[in-house]
Amino acid sequence: MGGPKVSVDVPDGEIARVVIGDDVFEVNDAVLVKAPGVRERYVGRIVSVTVDKGAVKARICWYYRPQEAAGGRKRFHGVKELFASDHFDWVSVNTLDAKCEVHALKDYVKLDAVTEYDFYSRFMYKSSEGKFKPEKVPVFCACAEPYNPDRFMVHCEKCHDWFHPQCVGETHASVSKVKEWTCSMCRAGKSPMM
Repeated sequence: MGGPKVSVDVPDGEIARVVIGDDVFEVNDAVLVKAPGVRERYVGRIVSVTVDKGAVKARICWYYRPQEAAGGRKRFHGVKELFASDHFDWVSVNTLDAKCEVHALKDYVKLDAVTEYDFYSRFMYKSSEGKFKPEKVPVFCACAEPYNPDRFMVHCEKCHDWFHPQCVGETHASVSKVKEWTCSMCRAGKSPMM
C-alpha cells in the first residue's frame, strides 16, 4: 500500500492525534479508511489512538452502509446513508485516508452542497444482534416509507404530509408549477390515508 508509513518516537500509550502528510487525525474525527483490495473506503469514527512499540494504531467505531447490515439496502435508504454501530476494530493509522463528516439527517438536508466527504446517519445498528435503534421512524406519503433525501417530495398545504409525486400520480414538473400544492385526498375533502 502506498503513502507514508507512520511510526513515532514517543513512549507507548494513548495519544490525542496523529499527523499523516498534511492531514491531522484526532480522536472523535469521522474518517474514510482504505483496505487492501477493496475499492470503496470504509467509514468510521476514531475512538482512540495508541502507540505500541513505535507503531501507531487507531481504534475505530465503524459505520455500516445499508447493504452491509441485516436486511440490506431498502428503497428509502439514501445513497449517503450510514448506520452508526457497536462494531470496533484496531487499524493501522496508515489506512486512514481522509476526514469526513457524518451528519444527523436533519443537518444533512440543510447542507448547501453535499460533497464526497458528507454522509448522514439516523439509525444505530447493533451488529452483533442485527437490530436497529430506533426500530421505527416516521413514514410519509402513500407508500408509507421513511424519508429519503435523494427522492423529491412535495408538501401538502392542508394535511401537512409529504408525498413523492409519482406515488400520487403526479410528476416533479407538475407539482413544481403549483404555488401551494394539496394532495388528492385534501382536494376531495377527505381525510388523508395516513
